[in-house]
Amino acid sequence: MSMKRMARRATAAALITIATTPMALAQITVPLPSGSAPVELYTTTPQADPGDDPANWSSRQNVVDSYRYEQLVRINPAFRAARVRKECGPITDPDLLQQCLATFEY
Repeated sequence: MSMKRMARRATAAALITIATTPMALAQITVPLPSGSAPVELYTTTPQADPGDDPANWSSRQNVVDSYRYEQLVRINPAFRAARVRKECGPITDPDLLQQCLATFEY
């Protein structure tokens, strides 16, 4: 088989793989009024957050938000448990799981 033919087949295989790979889903949690449970909405299009716009981004606000997050993780066991489930839950490798869990130990 010639090199050109092998290159064409490899390119075709790569294109087929890309074309048949499902698109990633964006997950959005939509809060509902009057204390009812939030609805999770899944879309195939990217979803922008107001903080994604460079005009709305502030390094100071980022520091403030990071501090609030760290405080919640430290003082609120329910929040910490939810973050552990979300961030460490999908990890199957035991070493990586231990490293992830260690980031939440205070």
